[in-house]
Amino acid sequence: MNGDRILIVDDEADIALILKLQLEDIGYRTVRARDGAEALEILEGESFALVLLDIRMPRMDGMEVLARIRRDYPELVVVMMTAHGSEDIAVEAMKKGAVDYISKPFSSDDMKGRVERAIQYNRTRLENERLQRELDEQRQKMAAILRGMADMVVAVDRQGNVITLNGKAEELLAIRAEEVLGRPVEELLQADIPASRLPCRVVLTTGEPCLDVTYVVAQGKRRLPVLSSATPLRNATGEMIGSVEILHDMSTLKALEQEREDFVSMLSHDLKTPITAVVGSIDLVREGRLGTINAEQKEYLDSAVESCDEMVEMIDTLLDVHKFEAGRMQMAIAEEELAPLLRRILSRFEPVALRAGIRLFLHLPPAPILFPVDRSKFFRLLGNLLSNAIKFTPEEGEIEIRAEIVAEPLALAGPLSAAAYPPANLPVAGRFLLLTVRDTGAGVPADCLVSIFDRFVQAKNRRQGKTGGSGLGLAFCRKAMDAHDGFVWAESELDKGSSFHLLFPMERS
Repeated sequence: MNGDRILIVDDEADIALILKLQLEDIGYRTVRARDGAEALEILEGESFALVLLDIRMPRMDGMEVLARIRRDYPELVVVMMTAHGSEDIAVEAMKKGAVDYISKPFSSDDMKGRVERAIQYNRTRLENERLQRELDEQRQKMAAILRGMADMVVAVDRQGNVITLNGKAEELLAIRAEEVLGRPVEELLQADIPASRLPCRVVLTTGEPCLDVTYVVAQGKRRLPVLSSATPLRNATGEMIGSVEILHDMSTLKALEQEREDFVSMLSHDLKTPITAVVGSIDLVREGRLGTINAEQKEYLDSAVESCDEMVEMIDTLLDVHKFEAGRMQMAIAEEELAPLLRRILSRFEPVALRAGIRLFLHLPPAPILFPVDRSKFFRLLGNLLSNAIKFTPEEGEIEIRAEIVAEPLALAGPLSAAAYPPANLPVAGRFLLLTVRDTGAGVPADCLVSIFDRFVQAKNRRQGKTGGSGLGLAFCRKAMDAHDGFVWAESELDKGSSFHLLFPMERS
């Protein structure tokens, strides 16, 4: 009760007094109105939990008052009071909005019970209405979210029948929701994969989310590539009642990929062809076929050829990175002995290092090392690291290449985790070849030790090297090591040098 206020509307003073005493005895507060007109005046300025309303009164009878209350105060609960034998009128009043009636003369217990039930009923009704309003608001918000989503959303029940889809799905699949509601989802998503492999179907079978599945949906003559994920749809008790699949339209991305393919093709042909012509023309001059040249002229021509070679190498590196990313790089992995490979690479870079005033050192274990590797990719790997080391090491600096066999790869878990390798991918057992290229150059800032292996990224302090760079060499190193099932990472201290590590598995699965 909690002190709920009740308005007693009755022209009989003795009955009104009895009601007042009995109701206040159990905790209610009461106000009396002598007729319907007075009751309406009181309701204009005060609020009540319930109105006990007599049907027969002077000036304005109870039915008219009830109609006014229902119109002006729809949340107010009304219990009618009627003389014995007038139950038909009371029933009519209930049809017009009263929740109950009391027949006079009434018993105290019956009256109290009806009043309490009526108040509780009204509270429950108002709470249900409030919850319904909140539910409607949430549904409207969800509907607005679904309408505004750039991705397609399809929900299915436990049997895999469509229960809802959003506007984007209707638009891209060129179908109206009412045409497919209640139909099997595979009739809506006519995919190039079996129906059982649709993410929403997989979720219904496993009860677990199914993420990042690519397939193509047939939409008339059009084929719509999608990236799709699905999760279980559960009720308030946690029981799975269906699944929801979200499909991202990949058409634009596919178009961008095609543009990238076209751009790479342009690089491989339209850029390399004129460079080849330039080198050929320079060679004619260098060989003296167009007239005698002196030593200074030859030096300039040699420098021009070197610049063209750098440009070709940059294009080749970009092409190789692209091939790795597209999964089209051909790998020719075979057992190779490490020492001859390293000496061949060093023979290429020793003259360059000598001109730069840099000392090169090679440290190898006494026993020969055989490991599976793609010879050409290995030359590019070490070549990129040595080229960078020479570029960023000052005169009278040192560059060291060291090789060792690692039998406990878990000891390297810390540096590898710091190099942005997922913990699940880290080696836990086996024998590995660890190659380290260490220099005494400018070093790499700690916040760049991971990002320098991304395409077109260079550490700020390394952009000021002896020559500029494209930011592709280390990206190639990362892709090539991934292709070898190996790992690459860097450690550095500013102004003291950097160490780049390559970890090759000695056996391939």
